[in-house]
Amino acid sequence: MNRKERRAAAHQQRKQDRKAGFPTTPSAVVPDLNIPEPGLPLPSLDSITPPAKPPISEARREANRQNAQHSTGPTSSAGFAASSQNRTVHGLARHNGSFRLLPMEKHDKFEALKTELADEQQPTTPTEAILVNSMAESLWLKQRADQLLETCIDYLTGQIKDPKMFSLYLRYQTTHTRAFHKCLNDLIKLRSEKRKAELGFEAQNRKEEELRIKNEQHEMKKQSQYWEVLHKDAKACHQLTLNLMQQSAARKENPNFQAEFEAELAKHGAKPATWACAEAAA
Repeated sequence: MNRKERRAAAHQQRKQDRKAGFPTTPSAVVPDLNIPEPGLPLPSLDSITPPAKPPISEARREANRQNAQHSTGPTSSAGFAASSQNRTVHGLARHNGSFRLLPMEKHDKFEALKTELADEQQPTTPTEAILVNSMAESLWLKQRADQLLETCIDYLTGQIKDPKMFSLYLRYQTTHTRAFHKCLNDLIKLRSEKRKAELGFEAQNRKEEELRIKNEQHEMKKQSQYWEVLHKDAKACHQLTLNLMQQSAARKENPNFQAEFEAELAKHGAKPATWACAEAAA
């Protein structure tokens, strides 16, 4: 059997296999390896019981009640004021979400800073005033962080005496510097958008005014053309009237004027009735 015959026989075998539905050969059978599922069977939640707590004696329970009476927190206004300062360590964070001055800082200097920023920025809306006030607070906290950073440096040796606190103060300095610039950028953006809105309104008004002027000019041009046509018609009527008056005067002075006039019209190919029609129209 040559090569061509072998290929034809293999082709016929494949066709028969396709018709038979491709029976599975033993080599294609996946052996059963009996591999167990990963993990162990977990117990149900119902079978898990928490460990029993040791019983509390009545004396211990009564002692707990008595001790709880001594940890109810402050009850007077002075106690509340004192407890509100429990977490004030360095004064670089906003206390309970609000800005406040430290006892050693001067209130008039902070007010002077706010006044200087307000004079420079000239806020005209409540939102702009809030942004300017936030700028003043952030700048004040940044200056406070600068002063605390100086306490962590030994200026004789240039060494940092307390690296942990120096890192903390430096982080707050960066935070308040960014807050200052963010408020400034928000203020500039707000004014820019407001100016764009005003310019858009002005541009719209200017466009409407230009359109109104253009329409008026168009109407004036139409009126001018109308009156120009009337003026030309009036000049033509006036000239025609003058010609008729001259012809009438000439007929009175020269009895042969009519015959000479008709002869002149005949030379130019006009009908004699043309003069009569023009005279009647006049």
